[in-house]
Amino acid sequence: MTTDHEAPRIIVIDDSDDDFLLIKRQIIKTWQSAVVRHAHSEETLKQTLEDIEPDLVICDYSMPQLTHEKAIGLVQVMRPDTPMILLSGLASDALGIQAMHEGVRDYVEKSKPERLIPAVRREIHTHRLHREKLQLEQAHRRAVYFDTATGFLNRQGLVKTLSGLRAKSSNQHDLCLLSVNVSRNQARRPEVDPRIRRNMLEKIVDRVRETFKQDILCRWSDNVLVVLTNKLDWSADRASLADTLCNFEAELNRVFMVDNIAVRPNMRLGLARPGLHGQHAAELVTHAQSVAHVIDSQSLELLNVLDAEIHELAKRRKTIELGLAKGIESNELVLDFQPVEDLKTGLVCGLEALVRWTHPELGRIMPCEFIGVAEDSGLIDALGDWVIESTSRAILELHQQGFPLWCAVNCSAGQLLNPDFPNKAQKALQEAGLDPRWIEFEVTESAAIDDMTRTVEALKKLKLQGSQIAMDDFGTGYASLNYLRQLPVDVLKIDKSFVMDLLEDKNSHMIVKAVIDLAHALGMVVHAEGIETAEQRASLIQMGCDRLQGYWFSRPMDLAALQIWLSQHTATAAPNLNH
Repeated sequence: MTTDHEAPRIIVIDDSDDDFLLIKRQIIKTWQSAVVRHAHSEETLKQTLEDIEPDLVICDYSMPQLTHEKAIGLVQVMRPDTPMILLSGLASDALGIQAMHEGVRDYVEKSKPERLIPAVRREIHTHRLHREKLQLEQAHRRAVYFDTATGFLNRQGLVKTLSGLRAKSSNQHDLCLLSVNVSRNQARRPEVDPRIRRNMLEKIVDRVRETFKQDILCRWSDNVLVVLTNKLDWSADRASLADTLCNFEAELNRVFMVDNIAVRPNMRLGLARPGLHGQHAAELVTHAQSVAHVIDSQSLELLNVLDAEIHELAKRRKTIELGLAKGIESNELVLDFQPVEDLKTGLVCGLEALVRWTHPELGRIMPCEFIGVAEDSGLIDALGDWVIESTSRAILELHQQGFPLWCAVNCSAGQLLNPDFPNKAQKALQEAGLDPRWIEFEVTESAAIDDMTRTVEALKKLKLQGSQIAMDDFGTGYASLNYLRQLPVDVLKIDKSFVMDLLEDKNSHMIVKAVIDLAHALGMVVHAEGIETAEQRASLIQMGCDRLQGYWFSRPMDLAALQIWLSQHTATAAPNLNH
């Protein structure tokens, strides 16, 4: 808070040492610990203004070497908004008015020294009130427009900044918005110490700041940073632009040290250009993120951000994101079911529920396109709830028609990390009137290890309620043997990438055989995906595989088609609630 008793910092500009001492004596008499500095030339004034931030400058009117006009100009340049009082031995109202026009706040005649201290007190008080107001305004601005953790702009700050840039210049084509997407998988490997997770943001922020010096930086969300830059020369050839972008990404992903551990970050760039891909901040960031997701999901090179088709795919992803919430609420989602064969009997023993989306503009959309969008947009819980509820009703209907089959549903990382997920799943099954033992929850390796502690807790609760747990896409994630020991898994699903080369690749054959033997030793059921030929099926039977799923046995189909298919394949394996 401002206090009038706080010792002021005052500069006295006077070429007379005696006059300076008289003025200083008056000031010290009022404020004993006041800082009073003497400037008698242009050089000493410059040095003093650099040394201290004054509350007030007192300047003699008549000096032969350093004129008062020059002194006023220096103060206004070096310490703008600092109040000044002009002292003069001449009594003239005209001089006082002229001094006010030149920028001083008051004019005191030397013949009336009693006026000096009141004038000084008033100007210092006013100046400190003004300074405090500015500080409060700056603090408010930082709170409103800046992220406290990083010092970068926040969303509101980026919106305001981009709006200001757009207003200043009609030509925005030199400006580029880059999204820096920080992978959720970062630092989730088993060898990474939990301390690295806590320190990762600080290191990533430092790296972004180093890479994009003098650019406008923003923290858009927990895992998305944004850069506004004009460092890309759009008149250059494609190769030069690609080199610049790739250098940016390479610089971002250089190894850094966290607690003496070498960590390679995993940051991916997306790109949007104001005027071409949107006008407003939210549009541009969404487009840039969509570009990054398209490149990542399709395993493309960063240079592809310069291709028009990538931006068309990004627009498609944005359309999916904007329509997903409505799609869930409006029952645009549908379930297909793919039958599973019991290899011991050759009969259907269960199903897998596969969600599809019939978009009003884009038509049929497969889950590989919208599951990631649902996780990024916070809709994965709503989507997962819909799948469990719809699957439960469908399976109960099949039971009532004489088809006692269990059904597998997929769980995403987002669902598993929600502490309410097991209870919500149980409630959905109870409301449908379906015993939990008829539902098998599938989780991928990568989803399971987003947060191992919470994942294990969630899966144990689901299993305690009576459901089976399957690990999907086994072999495609992170060094799975350690996780098999920790996770309460009943079923191991071998990824189709291994099955595809089963007959041609000796290594794939040996891996599948080893996985089957390991799973059986751990008391697990082995389920192979992606079976397309009788030869693959025969090889899996020979190796002791328990279950099969793939086009060789049946394609996915909707509930009505499934009911017809089941009626034509009347024999089903005896219901095994332990699968």
